[in-house]
Amino acid sequence: MHPLALALLAWVISCSASPDTPRLQAVSPERTAFGTPERLLLSGAFAPDVAVDLGSETPPSLENRFEVRIGSERAYGVRFRSRDALEATAPATLPPGRHDVTVTDAQGRSSTLSEAFEVIDRGVHRLVFVTSMRAARPGEWTEPIRIELRDPSGQPAPTPTPRVLHITSDSETGHFTRLGQEDEAWRELEVPLAPGESGVDVLYRDTTPGYHTLESSSHDLPSIAQTVAVGRLGPPTAVRFTRVPTSPLVAGEPVALTVDVLDSSGGPASLPATGIQLTLRTTSSAGGLAVSEGDPYHPDLTLVLQGAQGRLPLLYKDTRSGAEVWLSASGFNRDTYGALTPHSVSLAVQPGTTQRLEVLRTGTGPLQAGVPERFILTSLDAWNNRTPYTGTVRLDTLPPDPGFSPGEVEMEVGMAAFNAEFSRVQRVSVVAEDPHASNVRGATPEFTIQAGLPTHLAVSPVVGPRWAGEAFLLTLEALDRFGNRAETPLSVTLSASGVPEGALSPTTSGTFTGAITFPVTLTAAVEETRISLVEGTATSPGALRATTGGFAVLPGATQRFVVEDTTGAQTAGVPFRVRIRAVDTYGNTTRDVHELELDAQGVHAHQFAPAHFSGFQGQADVDVTVLLALPSTRLSVVSGTAKGQQPGTFAVNPGPVVRFQAQVPPCITSSDRWKLSLQAVDNWNNAVTSYSGAARLALSPFGTISPSTTPAFTGGTVTLPNVTWSDVAGREPQSCLELIVTDSEDARKTVRQCLNLQLSCPKHR
Repeated sequence: MHPLALALLAWVISCSASPDTPRLQAVSPERTAFGTPERLLLSGAFAPDVAVDLGSETPPSLENRFEVRIGSERAYGVRFRSRDALEATAPATLPPGRHDVTVTDAQGRSSTLSEAFEVIDRGVHRLVFVTSMRAARPGEWTEPIRIELRDPSGQPAPTPTPRVLHITSDSETGHFTRLGQEDEAWRELEVPLAPGESGVDVLYRDTTPGYHTLESSSHDLPSIAQTVAVGRLGPPTAVRFTRVPTSPLVAGEPVALTVDVLDSSGGPASLPATGIQLTLRTTSSAGGLAVSEGDPYHPDLTLVLQGAQGRLPLLYKDTRSGAEVWLSASGFNRDTYGALTPHSVSLAVQPGTTQRLEVLRTGTGPLQAGVPERFILTSLDAWNNRTPYTGTVRLDTLPPDPGFSPGEVEMEVGMAAFNAEFSRVQRVSVVAEDPHASNVRGATPEFTIQAGLPTHLAVSPVVGPRWAGEAFLLTLEALDRFGNRAETPLSVTLSASGVPEGALSPTTSGTFTGAITFPVTLTAAVEETRISLVEGTATSPGALRATTGGFAVLPGATQRFVVEDTTGAQTAGVPFRVRIRAVDTYGNTTRDVHELELDAQGVHAHQFAPAHFSGFQGQADVDVTVLLALPSTRLSVVSGTAKGQQPGTFAVNPGPVVRFQAQVPPCITSSDRWKLSLQAVDNWNNAVTSYSGAARLALSPFGTISPSTTPAFTGGTVTLPNVTWSDVAGREPQSCLELIVTDSEDARKTVRQCLNLQLSCPKHR
């Protein structure tokens, strides 16, 4: 190139604007698994350097001078793809977590994208022996044995932190070495794994023939084991249980067993290509065998062992406790069709821990409150084996029964028996519970508690006062000693104190069970009464009794009046006492206030007293006066619609004679013979038929009458058919010539009667 051109180019390059600062915008992919190198694509703006060789014909070129760092580590394989993209590889040693990504150009300018890339730790889940069981002759190294870390999905998992693998053997003569270091041997081997490493290859040798177990562990990971066969490896001749637990099994918990295929020397055998058919059996119907933990358990298990698999690890589980359970192993050579010598072992199975309590009732009949019932209590494991639990167990019922007993019982060697009493009628279960472990409990099926025999009666209170004839409800309960309604049929007899016979209804409850509600009626009014209820009948009473509280029975409204009979004849004008009562429908004296109207049959109101009685209430003795003598009468009472009268009649006799009633012609002449009739009467003009005296006759103011004395009265009357008078002629007319009639013995008994004296009198037909 011409020197002038070179100088011009150099000036242009030197004077041109410097490249832009790199700018990182995105990283793809954004994450990777730990221990795995990942190729990344970085997007953004990246300006490369221009390289010019001034002494060469080579044209200018773009140089890749970018550095990529992820976190604290440098990515490798950085490649410039364009001004918009770079490529780089994330190292497998990046620790888990989110990391910043930084791009730096040749001038030291950088661009950082915060937490742009994430390394995910899949987590080390377990250790595994990758290779199958190895076999070797005594003193020779086995083929490589691979031990790896695995994640939860089963894939190799590089360790994110330094880790040490520990490898041991159950043989005192076994030794280990790492692959490639066969000149060194260790009784136990510790292999360090750096971050990013996931496994190691080791070799094993042993001078003692037999099946030897290799075990590997690392920090918090579960240990793992694999078998190595060391021996002459002759043809198989026998099978044998070589790992059998010496202590009893626990029901429900699997135990590890081992079955070996042996040659004639008693060491590991070389298995034919077609394998050994192995058959395993247990005599327990509740036992089973499985090859691995996740497999189902079978009482008969048949499988084929091939290759170097001369030892078979097994699991045996039995859910039934027993002093002796037999396991048998037999083998069959599938190449020679020959049977191998079998082997049998016995195991003892003991119950597991107590998981529940079983409560059983021994009886089958109905249960009654207050009657003891026998129960059996047993402690059981999860598989219903009786456990040897000894201690106190709490007892209760569900739902609660306040009178339940006993509250606890002592168990010995997993058994107890007790008598329980109940007090409440209900459906109930008996519940047993370990006081030290509330989850260890048990309950009977629900059963019904019936009431016991009745011991007393209970009657509902009567709220007084009640009204006569008004029914009210009475509830009667026959209860046992706990207050439960008894289920024994019975009947009771009712009576009420102070109440006449027939006023209480009903007098018997009829047969009932437990309780009965029935209407009761009292028709007699009393200030206080109590209803007594007695079991049985009045002639054959029982022991159960009950009485209500005291209450009053009031009379009802007045329906009628009761007027007591008047005994014997009464005397006109003489007061006599009559008792009157206002009564309800049932004859109880009422408390209503009345205005009474009184009268006597056949007697005018003016001849009877009193005709009215104000303020009458309940009962009164009334002094009654009748002025009319008559052979038969009765008193009546009325107030509103209520009436009453005497059921019988009585006579009213006239009073004593106080005067006479004369019956004379209406007109008399001086010469007439006329008839005079006299009647002895009392003060109220009642004829006194008992009068038998005589009377004197006289005229006033003049004249003389003949006869002047009457004969004796008969039946209280006397008639003089031919009466004459004298010294009256010439003095007519005289409208009132007095006739004076006087008792011959008592001058106070007298009467004056006017006589009509005329000159002539009309003739009467």
